[in-house]
Amino acid sequence: MYTMNMLRPTAIALLLAFSPLAHAQPADTLRGPQVERDQLDTIVITDMSGNFIPVEERPELVAFARVCDDPEDLARAREMGTSRVFDLAELLVDEIDTVRTITDAIAEGNTTYAQTLLAQLRLRHDPDMLRDPLRAELEPMLEATQRERFDRILDEYWDAWIAANTPESEQDMQGRPRTQAVHQRIENRLNNELFQRDIANAYEYSLRRYRDAMQAMYDAIQPTPEQRAWIRNRVIQHIKDTRLNPTLEQREALMLEIYDMLDEDRQTKLFLYMTRAAMTRG
Repeated sequence: MYTMNMLRPTAIALLLAFSPLAHAQPADTLRGPQVERDQLDTIVITDMSGNFIPVEERPELVAFARVCDDPEDLARAREMGTSRVFDLAELLVDEIDTVRTITDAIAEGNTTYAQTLLAQLRLRHDPDMLRDPLRAELEPMLEATQRERFDRILDEYWDAWIAANTPESEQDMQGRPRTQAVHQRIENRLNNELFQRDIANAYEYSLRRYRDAMQAMYDAIQPTPEQRAWIRNRVIQHIKDTRLNPTLEQREALMLEIYDMLDEDRQTKLFLYMTRAAMTRG
């Protein structure tokens, strides 16, 4: 039989799986705005059929990169994008119980409830429901003429995005929303979708590594439903306690607690899994 002392060396090697900030690389969104400067003075992009294509970055970052030519200010803008991901990662830690409920709802196919929880999460984080949350920080770095271009490019982008998502029955003769109420409703929906994308990027950066590590463990040891729930709840508490920056001792304590909770057969499976993982890591 494997003992606690036998487990400890390989446990330490595998515990890195529960330290996402130490190993995860920032998500693609942290690259900052990527813009070809030979394009027209717009960030509105369409395909060959004229269909609107949303930009991959925050619209205000892309618009800023279109009008700013100062390398230091462009670097500061990229830092703002990075900081937003970090801030939202912290939000996910603060709201980890809500995140758990949202993931459960999605797993159960209750997307409406998940969307409601995400909207409530946004309200708690951003009660003003800002369309362009980085705009106020970006504008002071621009000269007056640049600021005018920035505002025009950004507003033009949103108008085009909203028009592209407005049902034909609610469009005017120019294909725009027929009323301001329709315009605002579509803008709010797209704004929520953009926030959800930001949240997804923050999740990929901060919490996905935990999820993947747990799933790999589940696959290896085949825990009972009760054991699986216990592991999940304990990892969530670990995230709360360590706020994505656990010490080696905290990671070791987590794995040893999981080991102690398991029955003898699954302790053996966990030991073998961790040994193979440690050998793979070299």
